[in-house]
Amino acid sequence: MPIKPELNVSGYRGIWGQTLNNEIVAKYTRAFARFVKESSLGRSTTTGEAGEKNPTILIGRDGRESGPEIRKVIKRELKNLGVSVVDGDIMPTPTVLFSVRKYKYDGAIIITASHNPIEYNGLKFVNNKALFTIKEELEKIKKYYEEESSFKNIVSGSLGSRDGDGQRKFSAENFSADRNNILSEHPTMPNFTKEHADQILAHVNVEAIRARKFKIAVDMINASACVMDPYLFEKLGVELISLNDIPNGKFTHKPEPLKENLNDIANLVKKSKADLGFVHDPDADRLVVVDEKGEVISEEYSLVFGIENVLSKNPGRTIVINSSTSQMSADIAKRYGSKCFRTKIGEGNVVEGILSHNAIIGGEGNGGVVYPTINTVRDSFTGLSLILELLAERKQTVNQCIDTLPKYFIKKDKWPIGGNLEEMYSKLKSHFKDAKIDEQDGLRLDLPDSSWLQLRPSNTEPIIKLFGEAKTQEIIDKLFAETKLTLDV
Repeated sequence: MPIKPELNVSGYRGIWGQTLNNEIVAKYTRAFARFVKESSLGRSTTTGEAGEKNPTILIGRDGRESGPEIRKVIKRELKNLGVSVVDGDIMPTPTVLFSVRKYKYDGAIIITASHNPIEYNGLKFVNNKALFTIKEELEKIKKYYEEESSFKNIVSGSLGSRDGDGQRKFSAENFSADRNNILSEHPTMPNFTKEHADQILAHVNVEAIRARKFKIAVDMINASACVMDPYLFEKLGVELISLNDIPNGKFTHKPEPLKENLNDIANLVKKSKADLGFVHDPDADRLVVVDEKGEVISEEYSLVFGIENVLSKNPGRTIVINSSTSQMSADIAKRYGSKCFRTKIGEGNVVEGILSHNAIIGGEGNGGVVYPTINTVRDSFTGLSLILELLAERKQTVNQCIDTLPKYFIKKDKWPIGGNLEEMYSKLKSHFKDAKIDEQDGLRLDLPDSSWLQLRPSNTEPIIKLFGEAKTQEIIDKLFAETKLTLDV
């Protein structure tokens, strides 16, 4: 039986038909609606027939196959509670937050499990500040969820049923969405993805990018990026070579954008002789780059390129990154006389740091770029536009640009949770006696030669993650071997 998930800063994610089902969706929807109604007091909202103030909530989804059923449950519950619903259907996560901010909606529910495997789906909540709900807000939602535990009025068998193995079956007619019918229910609804793209285009050097005449291969993983990329790349004058470009949720590879999952796009870049390639995750908040040789480079570079671009034009401005992001970003900040602050891992923590330090850019080393001039959320479309601007203005290839940046070797590993984490931390502190200890997020050990290690549990999966970095591959490989030997894993 899968480990029961919990609502946290990354939302609620579960296996559809097991740890996520109609009842859980309905209860969380009602809990969030209650939270939104309380948060909306005093805001200008839609007036109901009896004179009460009705909040407006935007719904978006990443394209997963279970999304239509979840969306139906959410819409039913919100309408029953007198909440005005704006149904955006398939929308990238950054587009949802951009739209909440632009139209001053009272909140949003995003149906997504981000990079989790295909059998997962989930819910992510956005507050009336167009930010993901923070810890204190999540505690309220969880409290209201528990108070909904007696709710029984769930319509059964509406769109899905279980087969003999307990897995969910779906009807084909529920998955007919494509980029041409996204707004079919509401023909007068704003074109959210176009507006998001136009905001990006207004803040990058479109003329330079168009003049470069890039040829780019993009893996959209048959999810939400499919509804944005064609328009954005057309406006940037890019010859787009699409891979997995129908938003039907049928992932052709594991959705986490790791090198071992990306052979198809790497081969496509080589075969098509593209200038570079990009890879989105299902909800399009993370970005990975493929170089001109068809090699998938570290996802750290998605943020590093963005920081290099922005700070080179704005020296002295602050950046914010998380505690496991590459030292490359911090070194670039130093190069331009800028301060670099680190936060706990988690997009919400980074965004909070960006806002509190008035940072010009920031993000996470998993391919998540946050550029508040455009959006206060990880945004793969903003990230790729900043990269294209950098390469166009400097007339460089991906590898030529990498050669101008600080050089580090980063390594990441993960394994199922087993054993006591505190005991693991204690073993590592005893083994690496000369390390500087940081325990704000798991355990981070900074060594005298500028190498570092971090061990922490995942926010989204029942796994332990190990990160590390050093100035040579040999050093980081040795540190990982020492760590795993010390922990007996």
